[in-house]
Amino acid sequence: MTRWNVAEIAFYSTDSRRRIISFKEGAVNIITGASGTGKSAIIDAIDYCLGSSSCGLPYYVREHAVAVAVRWLNGDKELIVGRNIPRAGKGTAMMYVKAGRNLQIPEIAADLEGPTNRDTARQLIERAFGIDDIDSPELAAATGKGRATIRDVTPYLFLSGDVIISRGTLLHDLNRSDKAPDIKATIPFFVGAVDQETVLAERKLRQLEAAYTRLSREAKARERSRGRTTERAMTLLSQAAAVGLVAEPDQSASDQSLLDRLQELVAGTISPATVSVGDVRDQLSVLEEERTRIVTSLQAMRERKRALTQAIREASGYTTATVGQAHKLNLIKHLKLDSSKCPVCESDNPAGQAMAAQIRDSLELVSGEVAAVERLRPELIKEAAILDQDIGSAGGRLREVDAQMSGIIRLSEDAAKAASLAEERAIIAGRAAQFLEMTAQDVEKQTENLDELERDIRLLKDLVDPEAKRDRIRYAETVIGDYATAMLTDLPTEVPVTGARLMFHATPKVTIVEKKHRAVLSLAEIGSDQNYLAIHLALSFSLQKHFQDIEAPVPGLLVIDQISRPYYPEGGDEKSLADMAKDSDRLAMRKIIRFLFEEIARQQGLQIILLEHAYIEDDPEYVGAVRGRWTLKTGEKLIPTDWPSRPN
Repeated sequence: MTRWNVAEIAFYSTDSRRRIISFKEGAVNIITGASGTGKSAIIDAIDYCLGSSSCGLPYYVREHAVAVAVRWLNGDKELIVGRNIPRAGKGTAMMYVKAGRNLQIPEIAADLEGPTNRDTARQLIERAFGIDDIDSPELAAATGKGRATIRDVTPYLFLSGDVIISRGTLLHDLNRSDKAPDIKATIPFFVGAVDQETVLAERKLRQLEAAYTRLSREAKARERSRGRTTERAMTLLSQAAAVGLVAEPDQSASDQSLLDRLQELVAGTISPATVSVGDVRDQLSVLEEERTRIVTSLQAMRERKRALTQAIREASGYTTATVGQAHKLNLIKHLKLDSSKCPVCESDNPAGQAMAAQIRDSLELVSGEVAAVERLRPELIKEAAILDQDIGSAGGRLREVDAQMSGIIRLSEDAAKAASLAEERAIIAGRAAQFLEMTAQDVEKQTENLDELERDIRLLKDLVDPEAKRDRIRYAETVIGDYATAMLTDLPTEVPVTGARLMFHATPKVTIVEKKHRAVLSLAEIGSDQNYLAIHLALSFSLQKHFQDIEAPVPGLLVIDQISRPYYPEGGDEKSLADMAKDSDRLAMRKIIRFLFEEIARQQGLQIILLEHAYIEDDPEYVGAVRGRWTLKTGEKLIPTDWPSRPN
């Protein structure tokens, strides 16, 4: 299987010169040299040409180069991505993308082909790499969290200086709050637990569930508002009836019927009748009489309810007492009360017979009382429940009468201020029109069908299948962890990592199960730069191996910024192994170099770009892999020293 590798990186000067760094595909490529020569900017250049929104190239590069381009290879397929370099600030919005075969990087920046905006350029790169391989217009339009993009690939390509021996950051850019959520969300896609279609389905499922929650809440709110709508409509129609615009409204009319009558009133389709102050008084008088009857009835029902409640309570207490007495009397049931003998001494005498008769009478009396109370109490409870319903109905009608009276009173107050009956009617018609306008906005508001939403959610849940997704994620975690554990044995480590098992979690994080006590340790608990270096190398290579297995749309590229960090002091010129302080460090360095070349041999299509201080002159394979020595002696750098600065 072939995979995407970097063939060339080109920088362009202000005076039309070009600087090309070439790499061999499927091999280890090493650039050694001094600090400050621009080695680390190789990562920034590749990242920038993968559509980064910001430009991380250092000041010296920005000051002397106007553009950068990267040529990618994958078998006979090629891709050139170029971009202008800003002097300061964020990255430029314009990019250049050209795909095809037998492509050549242009001699000058002005000849870069395929100009387009950054978003389109990202989509073109994604299509070339295979990230956007679902033929779906909706997917092509979907950008944002939950969808894998080219910007989610970079954590698997770069082992930058701030990550390679970090005790807190596992992958490139995972320490950035703006990047971490997308990296975490897309890991299942890249490790093969979901495909792009499932990612889209999950995203749509979240949207539909949010819409369903919102619409359900709105439906409940509309249900609660129906009572208020009825009350306001009845009030307006009562006011209209008071001035002769309509007949008195039917108390049992539906909401729609009331709204229709108000609509007719506003449209002027009902012929107005004459009205007098006496009519208003008559209506108020009728309503006041009804209100008095309701209040009196409510008071009587509430008094009866209190009495019933007390009776039920007393009946319950009496039942408890009588049942207790019955239990006590039942203790002597074993006595022979039906014989003619004394129940105590069993002698045949009148006193004993009288005692037995009294006991029998007491038992019958108590049993009768218990039965009577048990028959009466359910009837009391049933009557109390009916009374509660009557009280509720009467209370509801009382509120309606109060609302109608309030409306008529307000109408009479407005009418007193109006110059004529026509003005009174105009006031009511205006109120009705305003009410209908507000109500129509609520009633006629377009809403999605909740049943249809429920059906779509069920179908998407069947497609997403969270349980199957969790199983596939666990499988990928196990495979990657097994690969990384095996790789740790080929890398120099110290206790507790030596002989330990590395467990990968797609959250993402790693834990180490140390060999002696089987203790489970987090990354922060490991200790030793050498251990952190080994863990990061093992994880990066195991991820790349898994990507190769499942043919994931991730380039076969690892750019590693200085594996010798635990063994050399910071800064300085190119160094040899002799510059290391300890023999153990030199052995560890050789072991890591062997690991790189062996993994390249094992993983088809994987390319390594190693940026190093170390130059191991007695290792022919290492020397043969060196693509550049940017040292103080050679004077060579990423950007030649004779390139002019950009004009002001």
